[in-house]
Amino acid sequence: MKCLQFLNDVQLITCRAAFDHPDLQRALHAGHYDLVITELLGSRCDLYLASHLSIPHVAIVSSQMLTWYQDSFDSPSNPSYITTLNSPYPKPETFVQRLWNLIDYVTIYMYFKYIDTAATVVGRKYFGDNRPHAEDLLRNVSMVFLNTHSNFDLSKPLATNFKEIGGIHLKPPKPLPTDLEEFINNSEHGVIYFSLGSVVRMEDLPISIQLGLKEGFGELPQKVLWKLESDRPIIDLPENVMTRKWFPQYDIIRHPNVKLFITHGGNSGVIEATSAGIPVLGFPIFFDQPRNLELFEHWGSGLFVDYNNFTKEDFVYKIKRILNDQRFKENAVKLSHRFHDRPLNPKDTVAYWTEYVLRHNGAHHLKSLAINTKWYQYFSLDLFVIAFVMITSVFYFFYNVISIVLK
Repeated sequence: MKCLQFLNDVQLITCRAAFDHPDLQRALHAGHYDLVITELLGSRCDLYLASHLSIPHVAIVSSQMLTWYQDSFDSPSNPSYITTLNSPYPKPETFVQRLWNLIDYVTIYMYFKYIDTAATVVGRKYFGDNRPHAEDLLRNVSMVFLNTHSNFDLSKPLATNFKEIGGIHLKPPKPLPTDLEEFINNSEHGVIYFSLGSVVRMEDLPISIQLGLKEGFGELPQKVLWKLESDRPIIDLPENVMTRKWFPQYDIIRHPNVKLFITHGGNSGVIEATSAGIPVLGFPIFFDQPRNLELFEHWGSGLFVDYNNFTKEDFVYKIKRILNDQRFKENAVKLSHRFHDRPLNPKDTVAYWTEYVLRHNGAHHLKSLAINTKWYQYFSLDLFVIAFVMITSVFYFFYNVISIVLK
């Protein structure tokens, strides 16, 4: 919940700052536009741009579909088999997991409705008191591009106006810098690439984990490329480890002598690992990272370590297990082949469907009719109530008749 609150706060601040900016106000009054593109994240405040301009709206989700938005588009998110974004497993298997997933789903859905009431307030402040509620504007979004793909993320029902574009950020391979190329090629036992992204810094980790990582790498025969977000040099860094603040990650993990990718499980890195066909050892810390990394274990192409119960021994054991069992690599390659096997690449998919929305004045015919259906009608509750009353009345009638006859 703290992460959702944070995302909501940040986006509301961004909306206020943008709507207040003189350049945006001038642009809205001076220009002619055909389409608005925004990201669905922690608030619906930016939906008022397309409403104000009376033009179609395309939304981008930079991860898997966000739990708190999904049902607004009638892209069903049945918690009996579809996990919430922050679930620590890809699919609820046991009774306890299904119960927890249901509770989490309802809690997230209701909590978002509660904290995002400010979206409507912000929209009406800048664009007029007569503007619709933010939830109604969400239903006007013409197309949603998801930065994921069901060949990796478990398949789930998606509305017709949802298109998967996972991998759109991937670029053709480039030659590695000479020193990195030599480091990797001259590694007799292969190379491990380790990155916790750009948010988590080394000094933010508990000392026990810092020491465990350093000592664990020193026990391995492989060389290690460690993307280290820190201004402090590591004391007694093992000789087999090279650290830098930045590496060309995707080009590195595609090198045939790079044997393992250790990652925190951010969505971009997950997609890059899937595309590259490299085994993964996950090191999840927060939000959607545990679920992202559980997917590698589900497909047999990786394992993950528990951040809250980290030990050097478990860390080293799982590295060796992945490197010594060829099945992890074989499954990673199969996963990569599935990921790339689609009729259109992500960029062409975005181009085609964006132009489709423009050609067909918002392409509202693609949207489910359910988005404008009352919730009690959607679940046929009114029909069930009528049926229950009728059946109860019939039983009551016959009960009275039988009672009279028996007397």
